[in-house]
Amino acid sequence: MGWRTLLSLGYSCMAMAAASARRPNGGFRRSGSVKGPVSAVPPGGRTVWLACGLLLGGLAAGDAAADGPGVQVRFDGTRLDISLDAVLNAPLTELNEVMHDYDRFDRIFPLVVESVQMGEFGDGVRRVRADIEGCILVFCRRLRHVLDVRAAERGWNSAVSVPAASDVRAGHFVWRADALDAEHTRFRFSGWVEPDVWIPPVIGPIAVRRTVQRSFADALPRLEQTARERAERRRRAPGGTGPATLPAP
Repeated sequence: MGWRTLLSLGYSCMAMAAASARRPNGGFRRSGSVKGPVSAVPPGGRTVWLACGLLLGGLAAGDAAADGPGVQVRFDGTRLDISLDAVLNAPLTELNEVMHDYDRFDRIFPLVVESVQMGEFGDGVRRVRADIEGCILVFCRRLRHVLDVRAAERGWNSAVSVPAASDVRAGHFVWRADALDAEHTRFRFSGWVEPDVWIPPVIGPIAVRRTVQRSFADALPRLEQTARERAERRRRAPGGTGPATLPAP
């Protein structure tokens, strides 16, 4: 990372610290009307200065791209692009069941704190709400993302954002799973979304990109493990088949 970028990040932190000291709640504010709760650590610029120093120190040590094994994330401050391609040590049937267990997304995706199926429109389309909580430095916000999900028996599944019911301007995702053998599945996911929230300039896109990358990188082993647990329960059931639903938390 060059000195010009670090200088820009420093100026951004100064602005955020000043704004935090001025605002009574130091919160992560949204463009337009607020649709969800805002939370923050105790207000004041000193907390933001500390967080900025820690983050800048980490960035100065090395600005590796927000990519992990099989996961690529890009964010320009407006549009977030995500793609992944991974081979998971899990059977196809159970992996698909996990991906379509719309009320349990929080067990797979670390940023999701709650999800629920809201309705069914037929032709394989279901409306799903996911509440997502994320932080930029010390500013934390819960976002609502409502999607119309179309499940496919084979091939590509898709999900389209519903902006009128969400904290996003637009979004579209596709994914598919293909069996390589009885115990291994290739999982591909790609898509984009435009969050309808205020993002701190310069430093914000970097923080968002890294947070989302970590979330998806962490989701892959969770998806794999949950699918394997379902398969094991099915094998242990009388006759080798049985319900694969997860117990209530």
